[in-house]
Amino acid sequence: MSDQQVRVTFEPHGRAVFVLPGTKIVEAAGRVGMTLDSPCGGRGTCGKCRVQVTRGACPPARSEKQIFSADELAAGWRLACQSAICGECVIRVPETSLFASQHRILIEAADRAEADVLPAVRKVFVQLPPPSQGDDAPDLLRLERQVGPFKADLAMLRQLPGRLRAGEFSGTAVLSDHHLIDFEPGDTSAHCYGVAVDVGTTTLAASLLRLCDGEELATAARMNPQVSFGDDVISRIKHASEVPNGAGELRRVALEAVGVMIDELCAQAAVDRRCIYEVTFAGNTTMEHLLCGLDVRQLGQVPFVPVHGRGLILPAAEMHLPIHPRGTAYVFPVIGGFVGGDTVAGMLATQIADGPGAAMMIDIGTNGEIVLSHGGRLWAASTAAGPAFEGARISCGMRATGGAIEKVVFDDDVRFSVIGGGTPSGLCGSALIDLAAELLDAGVVSPEGRLRPPAELPAGLPEAIRRRVVAADGRVEFVLAACGEGPDARRVAVTQRDVRELQLAAGAMRAGVRILLKQAHLQPRDLECVLIAGGFGSFIRRNKAQRIGLLPGEIDHQRIHYVGNASLNGARWALLSTRSRKRAEEVARGTTHVDLSMDAEFQMEFAE
Repeated sequence: MSDQQVRVTFEPHGRAVFVLPGTKIVEAAGRVGMTLDSPCGGRGTCGKCRVQVTRGACPPARSEKQIFSADELAAGWRLACQSAICGECVIRVPETSLFASQHRILIEAADRAEADVLPAVRKVFVQLPPPSQGDDAPDLLRLERQVGPFKADLAMLRQLPGRLRAGEFSGTAVLSDHHLIDFEPGDTSAHCYGVAVDVGTTTLAASLLRLCDGEELATAARMNPQVSFGDDVISRIKHASEVPNGAGELRRVALEAVGVMIDELCAQAAVDRRCIYEVTFAGNTTMEHLLCGLDVRQLGQVPFVPVHGRGLILPAAEMHLPIHPRGTAYVFPVIGGFVGGDTVAGMLATQIADGPGAAMMIDIGTNGEIVLSHGGRLWAASTAAGPAFEGARISCGMRATGGAIEKVVFDDDVRFSVIGGGTPSGLCGSALIDLAAELLDAGVVSPEGRLRPPAELPAGLPEAIRRRVVAADGRVEFVLAACGEGPDARRVAVTQRDVRELQLAAGAMRAGVRILLKQAHLQPRDLECVLIAGGFGSFIRRNKAQRIGLLPGEIDHQRIHYVGNASLNGARWALLSTRSRKRAEEVARGTTHVDLSMDAEFQMEFAE
């Protein structure tokens, strides 16, 4: 006998669903199309998925007692990932608990210049002489005279004779890497397109390009729906390895999102998606493995061995991509278990391997990738900086979306800017860096990272800033903003724990930088340039990042350059140029992978 389902109503949206008792609130919300923010992957540690059960609340779990006060628990506040449905209930979901739909996703790259346009896909319009008694050459050889040698599969061989004769031996041959994939009626040579995709852990970005001249026609971006299974790659490896069909689920949601983006691109540019013949993908090693349906279990175990190293060329149909049915997908080569195709794409786009001097590329994020080029050699490493830069594990942290404080400046008081304007809901990673730097300069935070209580603040500190330092129950906070009353009150503050989380993230990045410099026997001052790549890196202030030690302070900040979404730009290059693909393979195989987890000096540097 099946259990009786109960009605769950979500306010203020008014959506309702019937579920079995015992269903987690986060799952019930997902069934009505509401994605709740859960950067900890449902472990109940981040406290971001808070909801208020206004009727029918279940007893709180132990983890919820650590997040909420007794009064809040009595008022029905719960964590959606921990609390289950025990009967008919009404649940109010604050806007701040919804996963952001307007996340700031970086599409642009600092250098949009492409390599020579020499794509793998080409279209050739032909007008062939029809067969005659004096010219009885086979159809394939007749076509080869005009377009050069090619290969064709059996399905194409079966269709070609009829298409040639239907068009009176006139039409457009579509070739992909010397394979005949179609023969189209009329002259369609101007309608030849491809899509480049950056598959980020948090975000997806795509670009539609015309392959005959390299012109970009449209761009699209959205959140990676895999975030509902956890913010970091470790959470997703665990989900794929331990949950039945978990890997298939992760692959499906990502590919569906890419398919929606392709439809968006086609709508923007008025392009028939059957005229898209290739898609290039650049992502970290785990993202690429999940996208291709490859086993990721070994990526979660020492020594973190990937399945593939070289780039992959796969049938688009096997990837369920809504493009030409015989189109292809190119997946970037990877360097190691945690240094993937996105890093290779960035190296390709920035041409870091081709410069004469010492140069470093840093992609700052949950997993910070670092590349060093010097004397014709390349080193690369990945360091688990943690999710502090994305707002996780920060008491009032959030992603860079509407309502997030994204910039902080001190004068006589605190000034800040909010994404989208209006009342702040929290602060994102760039604001956290700004604030930490300003607190250091003001003496509110000591050089060791201690948030000083009111009694120990410097004498010359402006009174308006002094009043923002609050001590209660033995805990010191710096309050950025406080507004509203009751359960909807918004108090954006930074605690001692938040400062420590930032120290851990910045320390991991700096330790990785130092280890790579030691590999090349270099000092930070020897670097001629530092390239900051990725979405988050492009929003930080150089001097602030140097002030807190995230970037080496010994470098003139004029040598630090932003290169934007270098991963997407590299994917563009690979779409437009087979030479660029060859160079990507050379760079990936010629880079020394430094495994920081196995480096004895890393922990020493990190502690320092």
